[in-house]
Formats: sequence, C-alpha cells, structure tokens
Amino acid sequence: MSITMGGAGYFVKGFRLLWQPRIRPFVVIPLLVNILLFAVLTTVLINQFDALLTWLTAQLGDWLEWILWLLWLIVGALWLLVYGFSFAMISNLIAAPFYGLLAEQVELHLRGQGQSEALTLRSLLALTGRTLVREVQKLLYFLPRLLLVVLLSLILYFIPGIGLLVPGLYFLWGAWSLALQNSDFAADNNQLSFAHLRRRCARQRGLSLSFGAVAMLASSTPLLNLLAVPAAVAGATALWVERLADDVRQVK
Repeated sequence: MSITMGGAGYFVKGFRLLWQPRIRPFVVIPLLVNILLFAVLTTVLINQFDALLTWLTAQLGDWLEWILWLLWLIVGALWLLVYGFSFAMISNLIAAPFYGLLAEQVELHLRGQGQSEALTLRSLLALTGRTLVREVQKLLYFLPRLLLVVLLSLILYFIPGIGLLVPGLYFLWGAWSLALQNSDFAADNNQLSFAHLRRRCARQRGLSLSFGAVAMLASSTPLLNLLAVPAAVAGATALWVERLADDVRQVK
C-alpha cells in the first residue's frame, strides 16, 4: 500500500472502529456535541456565504458578472475548507476529554488489552484539566501559524492567477493541523509531548498529510462531519499504534 493510500486507509479504519461494542459508548457525547456544533456552524456558513455572494455581485456590476461563477468556485471551496477546519477544531476543543477516552479505548482494543480502570468523577475532572492544558499548548502552536497562512493567502489572492492557489494553501495547512490534532490524543494518553509528536509526524509527512487530507474533506462535508471527527480520532489512534508509537519509543 502506498503512503497516500495508507493515510486514507487509517481514516476508513477509524470509521469501522467506531462500531466496535466497547468503543461505541465513547462516541455518544462527541456525537451530541457535533450535532449542536453542526446546527450552529452550518447556519452561520449559509447566511454568511449568501451575504458574501450578494456583496460580490454588487461590487462586480453587470459588466463583470461573467466572472462571478469563477469567484463562486474559489470562495465556495475556501468557505468549505474554513468550515471543515473550524468544525473539527472546535469539536476537538469542546469534547477533548471524551476524545481522549475514545482514543484510550481504541488503543486498548487494537492492542488486545482489557478494559481500563472504571471512570470516576474525580478521574474525569483530572483528565479534563490535563486535556485542557494540552489543548492550550496546541492552540499556541496552531494560531500564530494560522495567522501567517491567512496573511499569505491575502497577499496571494490579489496576484493574478496565483490567487487560485489560496484554497490549496488552506487545505494543506488544514490537513497538517488535523493530522497533529487527532494523533495527539493517543500521544497524550501515552504521556508524550506535543513537540515530540510533531517531530514524529514530520518524519512521516506524506502519511500524516494524506490522513489529515481525508479528515479535512470529511469534516468539510455536511452531515458526514458528524462522525468524521470521532472517526479521525479513532483512525489517528490506529495510526499511532501501528506506525508512530514504536518509533517514538526508540527516540524518546
């Protein structure tokens, strides 16, 4: 199997893992979070996109209306990528402790190990505190780089011909971000730093990007995105167990 197919394969494997009897209960709360998030973000997406197209039509005037379809394609693609990236990131932030539990159960299942210790209110609060600290660390990595991507895209957008590459730039950044974000739940469960995970994913950049690309596309697809985020967490955990964990132990 090629590296590119390997990334897609792990995402598909994540979907299949969600239906395992011991894993299904840990999908319920993230799914409820995603349903609420879907309703809010999709409503905002539709309203803002309609307003943007109305504004573009007014700015272009009748004599440039012929180019509106091209702008619609560019802006529409960019809008969906922003929607998918935002959906995945906000879902991960809100439901992070539960995705950590999901990743733990997936890893135990894949390694053929028994159930983890019973979850208590105290252990859940401890997990929530640890996970939120980890999420802040990731935001400190993601946000400055996202700002650079936005600034670069604004510059490229006004260069004739080059502006067509802007959606691709966002897509690559989104794919890399989602690969790191979803793999980090398993890394955190194994007490491995986010910095170390980034180095490991960078050594397998093709595999990481292909996995993140599929996660990005699925997160950008309405309705499919309800299960796309937990599937990405499960798939990234499988990727961790089979391709990342052993290598990490060697260089730890």
